[in-house]
Amino acid sequence: MGDMKIVFISDIHFSPGQDWSQCIWKYTPNEELPGLLDCFVDIVNLELKPDMIVELGDRIIDVDETRDIDNTRSIHRMLDERIACPVFHVDGNHDFVHVGKQKLAKLLHNPILPFVRVFKGYKCIFFDSLDPMLAGVGGSVSDEQLAWLEHEMNNDDLPKMVFSHHPLNHHEIHRNFLIPQETVPLMKLSNSKEVISILENGKNLLFHAAGHMHWWSFRVSPKGTYLVNPPFSAAHPERTNAPGWFMEVDVRPDGKVDAKVHSIVPRRVVGDFTNR
Repeated sequence: MGDMKIVFISDIHFSPGQDWSQCIWKYTPNEELPGLLDCFVDIVNLELKPDMIVELGDRIIDVDETRDIDNTRSIHRMLDERIACPVFHVDGNHDFVHVGKQKLAKLLHNPILPFVRVFKGYKCIFFDSLDPMLAGVGGSVSDEQLAWLEHEMNNDDLPKMVFSHHPLNHHEIHRNFLIPQETVPLMKLSNSKEVISILENGKNLLFHAAGHMHWWSFRVSPKGTYLVNPPFSAAHPERTNAPGWFMEVDVRPDGKVDAKVHSIVPRRVVGDFTNR
């Protein structure tokens, strides 16, 4: 078992052809996203060459069933069909409003959540943080899925990476203008304490990664590392020149995690983090 490189992308919010000028999505310039995703694919395939991509949810803005299906298919064409390494997905709160979770999995050629993949000797655990969805934004994890998660965290000694759309930690985000104040209580899992306890009391947790927050974050506890990926498409306050943020993560079997936050516009590394 050697080192592993993962790239995270999330909160793409691809839903073109709509008038978002009177809501928070006015900061998502959809006309820029195909070109920005082209750049992302080139960076991934030609420069970073990761072992795996994880798309951490909210790939679209929900409109209606027909448009949501079309936009989900477009994301698959623009990413999965062109990226040289495996791509896995977790669903965000906007992704399944009009399209069922099983249908989404079929559209993305992705396993139905929750699921596990062992990749290069690492156990990758993907769970559903919208089980159920709360108030259209928040999420929880059902008792059935908590039992599944506890089993998967303890039934082997493999180093484990865990992925969901919703973060597990509280974040003080009153200065994040991309999150409406009334939704702040819904930005982490409602039963995050139970999930954290299962992860940190399981065997060989490396990290948990999420999106949803529309900013990036790195936290370390004595038993694990917690990453929040920034939004790909947020262009605040200008409403143009979306930065195309994403995260590159290098993982070692001994638990060392190195994370870099990248922007595409302009092309640079804007943050660098290590847990030791």
